[in-house]
Amino acid sequence: MIRPGDLNFVPFYRQYDRRSVVYFKRFTDAQWQVEEAAFLAEQARQKDLAARSVDVMHLGEMQPERDHALTSDISYPVVYRGRNGRDARSGGFFEFTMAVKPGPLVLQAIYWGDERKRSFDILIDNQRIATQTLDADRPGAFFDVEYPVPEPLTRAKRQVKVRFVPHDKNSAGPVFGVRLFTAKPGSVA
Repeated sequence: MIRPGDLNFVPFYRQYDRRSVVYFKRFTDAQWQVEEAAFLAEQARQKDLAARSVDVMHLGEMQPERDHALTSDISYPVVYRGRNGRDARSGGFFEFTMAVKPGPLVLQAIYWGDERKRSFDILIDNQRIATQTLDADRPGAFFDVEYPVPEPLTRAKRQVKVRFVPHDKNSAGPVFGVRLFTAKPGSVA
């Protein structure tokens, strides 16, 4: 842990000859303990998710979209807050393949919490597994939504097609990533 006493700080106005500045969040000892615990919990969650991942789709990036055979209509790559994604406008869609394996699986999609009202369906091999509505209900942050994948949709298959389709006069997404992973033992998928 770095404490301000370990660094040499100077006022911003004295940095006139430098082209960059570093900003730090400030915490009391109690605030830092809470922040550190949250950070470590998120790292553990990400490590567990990576270990259970079957396939990951980085939407809005050329090579991953090619590798996953992305097809689309009235769909566009987007970049927001440094994250790539993709949306589909009314009458359009985007679809891509993802690897699967036997057993209960979960599809996870990442969204931005400030999106105005949008409704769309998520399909696997043309079977709807979920309808998602975004309505600015998690402001200021990206968030994950997990959708259980019915086992009959993946049984005896090596890959499936995942499709996002907006409802009439809506957009699908933007979606900032999709992951397919094994369900935790004992959970229902």
